[in-house]
Formats: sequence, C-alpha cells, structure tokens
Amino acid sequence: MVVSTFAGNRRTGYTVIELAIVIVVSGILLSIAVWRFGPALEQAKARHAAAAVAADLQYAQMIAARDRQPVVVIANSSLRLLMIRNRAGSTIYRQRFMGDDTEFALDAFSASPSNSVQIFPNGVATQTITYTATRGTNARQIRLSRAGQIRVLYP
Repeated sequence: MVVSTFAGNRRTGYTVIELAIVIVVSGILLSIAVWRFGPALEQAKARHAAAAVAADLQYAQMIAARDRQPVVVIANSSLRLLMIRNRAGSTIYRQRFMGDDTEFALDAFSASPSNSVQIFPNGVATQTITYTATRGTNARQIRLSRAGQIRVLYP
C-alpha cells in the first residue's frame, strides 16, 4: 500500500516583515558598537602615532651613528610633520606626516621647548625635547632626553 502525503501550497522562507525586523535590530546593534568603540579607536590612533614618533627618533639615532655625523629632527606643528635630515640640510632621511590624510589623523602635533633638536653620533641630543601627539581628547607625549633616552609617556 502506497501512502502519499501532500503538503499543499505551504511555502518556506521568511516574510518581508521578519527581514525588516532583522535589519532594524542589526542596525541598532551596529550603531551601539560604533558608539562604544569610537573613543577606543581614537586612543589607539594616538598610541600608534606616539609609537611611530619614538621609532623615528630611534631611527635618527641610528642614522647619526651610521653616518658618523649629527642629524636634525624637526617638528612642524602646522603641517603635523616630523622630519629627519642631516645638519647641512642636503639629505632628508625621513618625513612623517601625521595629519588628516594619514593613518594617524592627528588633530595636533607639537614639540616643546623648540621645534628642532640635533642628535649626535653617540646618541646624545642637544636638549631634552617633548613631542605631543593629540587625537581628540587623547594626547600622548614622547620625550627625548639629552642623554638619548626615548620614552613614551602615558597620562
């Protein structure tokens, strides 16, 4: 005996209302995630910029030792630029822009007490200088001491 089953016109799948509910709930969850992680991303960009500046200062020390001549590190706050060049100015070893069009997107970059410092082949500098990288409300400071020590300062 053969038994046949007939399901009728029943269709499987989702209705438009169910899909709309899923899209709205997903959008709400996504907006909450962006709102929660926004400050963390700004803080990460400031940390990343500080690490890059510290690495550039180490690179400047290495270039001075390799070439056996002083190098000059110049910070330009209006361009948000850190430049490493030889003392005569004839060779630029590195230029790092940290403005809006870069991966750092810093709001401000400054150096104090002056905008330039010389690093000698033995690693010492002409003065202690502090660079400040600011993104939103997050600021990181990088200090190069006269003895050549490079430290990232965390508030």
